[in-house]
Amino acid sequence: MYKGKSYYRGKAKRIIKYINLISNKFKDEKTEKQQVLENLNKAHNEWKMKEKYFEHVTDPDLVDHAIYELKASKIKYMYLLKKAKKMDNE
Repeated sequence: MYKGKSYYRGKAKRIIKYINLISNKFKDEKTEKQQVLENLNKAHNEWKMKEKYFEHVTDPDLVDHAIYELKASKIKYMYLLKKAKKMDNE
């Protein structure tokens, strides 16, 4: 049974489509190290924002809240920093 060129072109287009889908999936995935570094950068920015918030707050109740937020963001940053250093040594 003879199959025309259009049949094979259609097959080739579908194969290329699936290959592109698979390759794009692998391009978008980040390594664990990249994710940790990205999270570390976000945590650092968050920590700096919490420091600014603490410096500008005046209400006594909000000062307590700002201190809590500042400590929490610092702990998060320190955790991610240790994790990044550990990954770098491996």
